[in-house]
Amino acid sequence: MKLTLLFGRICSGKSSLYKDSYRIVVSDLVRGIINSTSREELQNTMHLDSKIAESIVMVIDNATEHPHIVVDGIRQATIVNKVLQHYPDAELVWLEVPVEERKRRYEARGAKKDTELFEVADNKPIELECQDIFRIFKQQLRVINN
Repeated sequence: MKLTLLFGRICSGKSSLYKDSYRIVVSDLVRGIINSTSREELQNTMHLDSKIAESIVMVIDNATEHPHIVVDGIRQATIVNKVLQHYPDAELVWLEVPVEERKRRYEARGAKKDTELFEVADNKPIELECQDIFRIFKQQLRVINN
């Protein structure tokens, strides 16, 4: 089994890449943990890092029959550390997309959940956490220009 931890800023194409792989979407796990669909609550979960990491590991452990598992949407480096303790050979992939393209994608969504201006959504602290992941794991992180 190959495991990929997929990272990137808002609208970098995380949901589009590796479509044929078994996907673990972290926001779906968090929704189940906190029993909420509020975007604000989903983004303020740092106090749940251990519980989120345990849930990710449990889902991976139960899906090992899949040849490629992709974990999409980890935002905290502490969660990455905990997952890597269980799966040290996981591939870390960072999607790099120019800001102009990400803004175009954001505005093209037209989704009701995306009511904020792109600049507000792009500068949320939870999104900036991804930069910490990039710095911490620069040695083993593969960057894909998407």
